[in-house]
Amino acid sequence: MGKSSPSAPPIPNPNELINAQANANRINQFTPYGNLLFGSVGDQGQFVQGSVPEDGQSAAFTQETPFQTQMRAATEGTGLGLGNTAFGRVTGQTIIGQNPDGSPIYQDDPDFQNPFRTAPTLSGVSAAQDIDPTQLGNLQNYNQSISSGVALPTGLSTEGLTALQSDPEAFRSNIESTLYNRQLGLLQPEFTRQREELESNLINRGIPITSDPYNTAVNRLDTQQNEALSRLAQQATLAAGQESDRLVNQGRQNRAMEFGERAASGEFGLAANQASFGQNASNVQLQNAGRQQQIADQLLSNQVAQQQRSREIAERNALRGQNFNELAALLGGPQVQQASFFAPGSIDTQGAFAAQQAAQQNAYNQAMNQQSANMGGLFGLAGNLGSAYLLS
Repeated sequence: MGKSSPSAPPIPNPNELINAQANANRINQFTPYGNLLFGSVGDQGQFVQGSVPEDGQSAAFTQETPFQTQMRAATEGTGLGLGNTAFGRVTGQTIIGQNPDGSPIYQDDPDFQNPFRTAPTLSGVSAAQDIDPTQLGNLQNYNQSISSGVALPTGLSTEGLTALQSDPEAFRSNIESTLYNRQLGLLQPEFTRQREELESNLINRGIPITSDPYNTAVNRLDTQQNEALSRLAQQATLAAGQESDRLVNQGRQNRAMEFGERAASGEFGLAANQASFGQNASNVQLQNAGRQQQIADQLLSNQVAQQQRSREIAERNALRGQNFNELAALLGGPQVQQASFFAPGSIDTQGAFAAQQAAQQNAYNQAMNQQSANMGGLFGLAGNLGSAYLLS
């Protein structure tokens, strides 16, 4: 009955867990470019390699190789020299020595001009060119209209052409009269001669003028001459019909020929007008094309000038940018190759502590349960003994 109850598991110390976790994950690394050592900060602020005390401060130390130490010293010296050079490029001052306290002694350059304070100017750069086609003095005029240069025939006139016979019968009658009178003029002297010869013959024969034989002979001559005149009239009529037809047809032919000549002349004028219009249209096109070519040439000249201006500005910007690039290179300086350390995998010590704590808690719980069961059995036995005593 004197056995004591089991003790509960102790509560873990968080600092111990943290230190255990840290020490488990601090793996010293050794490389050709230097070493990485883990430890703590000593009382004098120095690095102390090893585990971190419970109340200590963790620390890491990069240990250089002898070659790295020399390279770092040379690089820092070179960087300092380049930095001084860059300082001189910006300020115009040159370091010529050191003061007793170690600060540098500078000497000013009286001719120094800071290339970083002023932006590049456009002085001397080709001027920008703009083109206004309406202000170009030597540009050809633009033609919007085309003239033929040759009058365009508006129609055919019949004025002056051979006139057509408006009264063919009167025209034929006039021809008939003309032919009859012309032939009559030729026959009349013959008729007069025949009459005089007949009268002379009758007189010479002793036939009196008023006698019947005389009258019979004269009447016979008159009849013959009248018949001749009748035949002349018939011939004149026939000839007048033929002549009038010939003259009318000839007039029509002449008029048709004259009209055809005028029509051909009108067609020639129309063709000449069209040819002149086409030639003028070609000339206008060539002139306008020449104008467009002049504009294109001047635009090309403007483009070339603009490209030249852009190149000059770009060159000035490049020169200014070169100063900045050189300054950046001087400020960057050479770099020392640093050691490259790997990141080790994390070791979970807290999980191990947690597992241990859970096992201890489980053992404690089992012990407590066993103790409770033992105590319950004892109390039950005591009750049974008491009941037996009372019943006896």
